[in-house]
Amino acid sequence: MSTDDLLQTAITRRDFLKTSATLAAGAAATIHAPYIHAQGKATVRVLGTHVTLQEIIRKRAEEELGIHLVFEPRGDAEQLQRGQNNPASFDVYEHWSDAIRVLWRAKAIQPIDTKRISHWNEINSLTKTGKITPEASIGLGDAPVRIINIQSDGSLGTQETGQVTFMPYVHNVDSFGYNTKIVPKGEPYKTESWGWLLDERYKGKVTLINAPTIGIFDCALAAQAQGLMTFKDMGNMSRAEIDQLFDILIKKKESGHFTDFWNSVPESVVFFKQGQAVIGSMFSPAVAALNGTGIPVIYAAPKEGYRAWHGVMCLSAMTKGR
Repeated sequence: MSTDDLLQTAITRRDFLKTSATLAAGAAATIHAPYIHAQGKATVRVLGTHVTLQEIIRKRAEEELGIHLVFEPRGDAEQLQRGQNNPASFDVYEHWSDAIRVLWRAKAIQPIDTKRISHWNEINSLTKTGKITPEASIGLGDAPVRIINIQSDGSLGTQETGQVTFMPYVHNVDSFGYNTKIVPKGEPYKTESWGWLLDERYKGKVTLINAPTIGIFDCALAAQAQGLMTFKDMGNMSRAEIDQLFDILIKKKESGHFTDFWNSVPESVVFFKQGQAVIGSMFSPAVAALNGTGIPVIYAAPKEGYRAWHGVMCLSAMTKGR
């Protein structure tokens, strides 16, 4: 069985992607996405991630919507570069919320009227207010509530205006994975720590995601957990804090601490399967895929807390019509 087949099997087992399947299948319909008309069925091109652009979703969406869907999954960095520089190459952009400011400033995506999203009232408060409960705190950095609403002056903010940058959908949390054949099994929420990513015991066997807006926070959490530095606001680092963090990371890299940087979920699976990495940044479907081959990789529950993520679906600025 290939890595892609294993990943497909692993992902379809996950509950959150059941929701993803429903939303992906209905995305074009609920926001009345503009289609590219060719002879026969209308075609919608979706540029997105390996995590959610799955063949089982594409087939079901085609059946239910009566359209032709073209899924083009890419690694994070490659996808974001393509998204901001070539909006004519896709109709729907599916990614993580950390891409929104880049896409909006590049004028690569267009506003979406919430009235065109049939089930807008069913989207939970996490996206709309930044909180599930009134007493909760809003997450660090670009929490979706800070970047979803298009303000009257064209900036992004928390005030609801009826115009949004994306249609919200799947959201969850990430951490890191580790191979228990090499890394002693820790206790969830008590001993498992982001600091392990910078632990000298795993020198040469640590992998990180090659996505600046994600990987830098894995590293920041690790550096703080190791007691190497602290941050006043990790979601809005100062220039001095960034310099200090990179001084730490450059020294680690020069010493051979990191084996390589992965660009896509399938690539991260390969690194662990080949033994190139034993610990590193990881998305949960990759852990499930590795477990399916008998490799005992655990998805950590760090005592410092998780790194959250939120999925987005955007309309290309070049898309017109329906």
